[in-house]
Amino acid sequence: MWRESHHHRADRLRGLLHGARRRRNRGCRRRRLSAETSRAPTYDLAAMSAIEIVDLAPSDFEHFVLTAHGFWGEAPEIGMEQVHHALRRAMLARLDGEDIGAAAVIDFPLTLPGGSRVAMDGVTWVGVAATARRRGALRAMMDRCLRSARDRDIPVLGLGASESSIYRRFGYGVASHIGSAAIDTAHAALRISFHDPGRLRFVPLHDAVPLWRDIESRQVDRTGGILRSADHWRVGIARNETPDGKIAPMTVVAHEDAAGVLDGFANYRVELRWADGLSDGIVHLTELTALNLDAHLALWQHVLEMDLIEHVEMWRFWLDDPLQQLVADPRRLRVSTRDDLHLRVVDVVALLSARRYSREDSLVIEVRDDACADVAGRYRVEGGLDGAIAARTNATADVVLDAAALGSMLLGDVSAAALQRADIVQEEREGAVRRASAMFSWSPRPWLNHMF
Repeated sequence: MWRESHHHRADRLRGLLHGARRRRNRGCRRRRLSAETSRAPTYDLAAMSAIEIVDLAPSDFEHFVLTAHGFWGEAPEIGMEQVHHALRRAMLARLDGEDIGAAAVIDFPLTLPGGSRVAMDGVTWVGVAATARRRGALRAMMDRCLRSARDRDIPVLGLGASESSIYRRFGYGVASHIGSAAIDTAHAALRISFHDPGRLRFVPLHDAVPLWRDIESRQVDRTGGILRSADHWRVGIARNETPDGKIAPMTVVAHEDAAGVLDGFANYRVELRWADGLSDGIVHLTELTALNLDAHLALWQHVLEMDLIEHVEMWRFWLDDPLQQLVADPRRLRVSTRDDLHLRVVDVVALLSARRYSREDSLVIEVRDDACADVAGRYRVEGGLDGAIAARTNATADVVLDAAALGSMLLGDVSAAALQRADIVQEEREGAVRRASAMFSWSPRPWLNHMF
């Protein structure tokens, strides 16, 4: 009679234990799903069926902006009357003839890992009247945005969430993160000696649009970045061309390399303050974009060494900004992190084929999507640094995830392994999650250059 060796017995016991864990984990998933479902918003189904989504003509966009702003309960902002020029599509949700919700879309090409760009519908100006909550207006508008993108062959939707808990139920995943940074200029010395081979020059605010667009279009190595239209940039001018209390209008500084070619810019606003006769000014750095390290350092050096300035603050700080490694006293550079761009996958094949991958590999990914049957299914993606091919397949899945998880992984900022630890990604073939993490990872980290 064959006797089980110590090693075979240990392997069998490990297998039994692994199976028990898998069964227990599946039960946990069911319990967690039930708990999540129980916390999901409940809607007035009769009201949902009566909601009408009205697509507006461009002539109605100005009225749309005022209506949407009213839903937020905020006072009108400087330059708000110009916002409608940047919109491409807008809609209102109506119930019994009353406007109860608003949402708009702006066209933005989105930069994927490897530098290719795809069309993205940037969802913005989303709001629901406080008197119409739980009526299904938001769901109806999100469904309309999704159907519109699908019908127009737009492969991805993107948005910035006012509250990070809202949009995952509509298939959006957090695809990138951003920082808020602050440093006192007294502690902002660099650990290296830097001499700029190029030069800086001021640019009049109303002459800056061509410069901004040129540099932005050439920044193909910044994953997660978008291209803004001239109309969108002009809206930014309208919102920053007049003083805001003690804060001066926006200043634009451009950098040229030794050959005189533009390769970077910084936009900022100065707030001069005094305390007991001593300067205590702040630079509010809106954006700093550079195509190379020399331009990057020259622009940062300009901001950090300005007269009468004691503090520099930046609301949208790139989390892979080399400044973090170059400041002599890095603890003085205070950076806090938050979620930024949320992506909703619409065309899996187009997106997975367009991006590049850090590791040459082939994976079968099963995507589950209750909201869009066109997205759900299995896909084989084969690719690396030189290109990729993706197509639908009937092969056995290596990993299983939902549309929101795929959106999170798309730019390489969130790994499959991190999502698996949160029980969002399931591994169907041993080692597949590790391979997916290596394949989809990307450096440097993505940076959305403008929140819309």
